[in-house]
Amino acid sequence: MGELADYYGFSLQEEFPKHIYNCKFNNKGYFKNGWPYYFHGAECKFENISTGQTIEMIYITRPEFGYLDGYFLYNYMLTTDRFRSLGERFGDCHNVWIAIHTLAEWGVLTKDPLVSIQRNIIAFK
Repeated sequence: MGELADYYGFSLQEEFPKHIYNCKFNNKGYFKNGWPYYFHGAECKFENISTGQTIEMIYITRPEFGYLDGYFLYNYMLTTDRFRSLGERFGDCHNVWIAIHTLAEWGVLTKDPLVSIQRNIIAFK
């Protein structure tokens, strides 16, 4: 995310960077090595043209972009060869959320009370 901001010359410090949604960027485009990006709301989706792998993240949680969203993690697993069978075992993103919350209860992950958005996201501890 930082590389994308550097490349286009915008700051990720604003809560909702207005420049992302102006005509200059049209909130989507292409970035390094065949990775189209698409800003939507507080998130950004990257999808590899060759493999179909999808990586989606919440960009307003800067500088930490490693927060877990059950849907995004599930979609990543299904589009990543290495994790596809694991994603299929979960069956849907609801089950991924259950796993994330279970890991938080066990102390492996932690909910971040300082996140500025009202969303049920969890970070690595």
